Amino acid sequence: MKFFIYLIFINSILLSQSADSLFQLANRYYVNEQFDKAIDEYEELAKKYENEDLYLNLGNSYYKIGQLGNAIWAYEKGYLLAPRDNDINYNLNFVRDQIKDRIIPPEDFFIISIYRSIINKLTLIDLITILGLLILTISVLFFLQWKRRFSNKLYSTFNAILLIVIFIISGIMLDKYWDVSDREHGIVTSISLDVRSSPISRGENIVFVIHEGAKFEIINNQQGWYEISLLDGKKGWIFSKEVRKI
Repeated sequence: MKFFIYLIFINSILLSQSADSLFQLANRYYVNEQFDKAIDEYEELAKKYENEDLYLNLGNSYYKIGQLGNAIWAYEKGYLLAPRDNDINYNLNFVRDQIKDRIIPPEDFFIISIYRSIINKLTLIDLITILGLLILTISVLFFLQWKRRFSNKLYSTFNAILLIVIFIISGIMLDKYWDVSDREHGIVTSISLDVRSSPISRGENIVFVIHEGAKFEIINNQQGWYEISLLDGKKGWIFSKEVRKI
């Protein structure tokens, strides 16, 4: 058993060292302005590892060769891992300002808009950590009450407030989990892409055109096609091979 544990530990170290070596190699290619080679290495790493710095550098490399769609895709991947990272946020917004489609979502109510702006800056790990700290606080309060450090009235008040907050955080966490796990989004990586009324390649069923860098939600898929919904509510079918899922 000990040998098995040591073997796993050593293997994880070797994998980490291998990934770090590839990352440093890709960074050297980037510094030397060999962006195509840097992209190959970053993409290879991204098949096995999820890291915000990796996606940031990958996005930068794609931007340097003028592939704005792939750059936005990489920044979006990094944003999912580190939504409060200043570099990722700046670069993502910077490249978004350069794409052709400026799709503006309908305005939400003021409170919903604030809620969305807050939840978008939090990861599931953040919410789980907050929930854990609140539960720990209740445990500490219970211990102090057991030691008679609080009056029953004060203890009951604190407990009620914390339980309400825990209930709210749990609801937010479930909303975040649903948003991350059940919803699929993608980015257009081709220069332009015909959106059709049905998953059939005929000229007369083109309803509108979207361009490189546009973001959409995938609501259905069927044999090489995605049914998508844009932020402004427009829907249609596109070829799946001309986009990348986030």
